[in-house]
Amino acid sequence: MRKLLVLTVFATLTANLSFAEALEHPKNLKEEARIQEKAQKRWMWSALALTAASFADVSSSWGKVERNGLLRSSNGTFGAKGFGIKMGIVSSILIGQQYMIQKSPNSARMTSWANYGMAGVKLGVAARNYQIAKPAYLLR
Repeated sequence: MRKLLVLTVFATLTANLSFAEALEHPKNLKEEARIQEKAQKRWMWSALALTAASFADVSSSWGKVERNGLLRSSNGTFGAKGFGIKMGIVSSILIGQQYMIQKSPNSARMTSWANYGMAGVKLGVAARNYQIAKPAYLLR
C-alpha cells in the first residue's frame, strides 16, 4: 500500500509539472484549440490523480473502526458500504465536472486544480490512516 501511495504522489507531482504553461491570448482559432486540448488533458490527469488518491484513502481505512456513521458498516468498521459511498461521491464530482467542461471548456483549468487539491487532501488523510492500527479484537 505504501508503494501505491508513493506512486500516486509521484504521478500527481509529475502531472502538475508537465502541464505548467504561461497564460497567453490565443492568436488564432488553431492556437485556442491547442490550449483547450491541453486543458482537457490536464483535467484528465487530475481526475486520475483524484481517483487514485480516493483508492489510497479507502485502502488505508479498510477494516478499521469508522467514526463517521454514514460510512460505518454494521460491525462498526469501514467496509463495502463506506467504499460505495466514497466512490459514489468521487464519481458524481467527476461526472459533474465533465458536464461543466463540455458546456464551458474554459472551466477545465479551474476544475483540474480543484481535483489536485482534493487529491492532496485525500493523500494526507490516507497517510494519517496508515499510522492507525486496527483494533486487536478485529485482527482475529
